[in-house]
Amino acid sequence: MPQNLNYLRETASQTAGPYVHIGLAPGAAGFELFEKELGQDIAGPNAMGERITITGRVLDGTGSPVRDVLLETWQANASGIYAHNEDPRHSEVEQG
Repeated sequence: MPQNLNYLRETASQTAGPYVHIGLAPGAAGFELFEKELGQDIAGPNAMGERITITGRVLDGTGSPVRDVLLETWQANASGIYAHNEDPRHSEVEQG
């Protein structure tokens, strides 16, 4: 008799890869190239606002963990400004 599987609802996928993460996160690939991993601390010690930690898991539709995932996150500062040239107010981002 067939068994019904309880699939999880999947979020939209935006994968355009596969990408090689070694250049973005060399420490994750076992290469210690930098004293501090790129993007490890996206807000300097003088940044305004509350520091938070976000944790989670990436699962496929059956609830199994997805291996070797690279999540890209973007964080605006306390004033809603991104430290990116495409943000018209990026020069207003506080330093440090």
